[in-house]
Amino acid sequence: MPRRLTNDLLLALLLAQVLGGVLGWAWPQTQAGPLYELHRALGIGVLLLLGWKQSIALASLRKRISLRKRITPRRQDWTVLWGAIAGVGLLLTLLIGLAWTLGLISFDLLWGYSPLNIHVFIGIGLVPFVAVHLWLRRRQNAISLPVRSRRTLLRVGGLTLATLVGWQAIERLTPAIRLPSGSKPTASFSANAFPAEIWLFDAVPLLDPQTWRMQVGGRALSLGDLAAYPPRTVQAVLDCTSGWWSEQVWSGVGLLDVLGDVGEVTVTSVTGHRIVLPPEDARGAILATHVGGEVLSPGHGYPVRLVVPTRRGYFWVKWVATLEGGGTAA
Repeated sequence: MPRRLTNDLLLALLLAQVLGGVLGWAWPQTQAGPLYELHRALGIGVLLLLGWKQSIALASLRKRISLRKRITPRRQDWTVLWGAIAGVGLLLTLLIGLAWTLGLISFDLLWGYSPLNIHVFIGIGLVPFVAVHLWLRRRQNAISLPVRSRRTLLRVGGLTLATLVGWQAIERLTPAIRLPSGSKPTASFSANAFPAEIWLFDAVPLLDPQTWRMQVGGRALSLGDLAAYPPRTVQAVLDCTSGWWSEQVWSGVGLLDVLGDVGEVTVTSVTGHRIVLPPEDARGAILATHVGGEVLSPGHGYPVRLVVPTRRGYFWVKWVATLEGGGTAA
């Protein structure tokens, strides 16, 4: 595989993986399913492509070592450092993703913190390292073997076929109890006895129910004010972006019963976490005060958390502080 094409493919696949992962969080679950499958398939492609990249890197290092023995370098070549960081990071995030898919590691492995979050952080952080490495090596890449050739076409075709075969093999080895997103089951129908993991490292705020108020337009609603609205109960799966899922019965009041049919809804936590819900998601959302018949624990969002059955856990804002409506109701 030509060096230039190998590097370009690696960067393209990495960008596709990052974009697909982010959209998998942002899109409704009914739309994001194909992205999860594509993410796993492209991960196999990156892993296979690293074989070609390894041979290119080793040949380059041998050439550099040979030149250093004969001449004194005029300046430090930072492409090796950038490439090494990118290579180690890419291999690490691929291994974590593969181990996660095969069920070899769990969401509570790292002292209660999910390794899937590490996978995400490294994957996003890799983009500048890979981009800088390729920018610094652009001249060397330009004089590599021609990209358009029969041999290149056969190799790309072989890589594509091997990716599809490897992806399907991995899919058949994975546990059937995971969701399409890859999340694994934890305690369901357990009231507050399911994980209270906080992906954003927010500290759990201890809020006084007597003084707590939720700002809704120009109004400040207390827990007593919320209790005056018609009660709503929904059985929904919380698919956490940390890689676990739990099905619970949530009770509270309808989001739009409190706010009105105002189009898009902006929900903000006391910690500053902020999401925007389109009208189709806002209609089925509730402001939950109880789970499984128990008052929400502080770790699960007491006194009020947002429950959005159509979205992943990133949208389920804990410790709701403000509600704002905007846009045109559909």
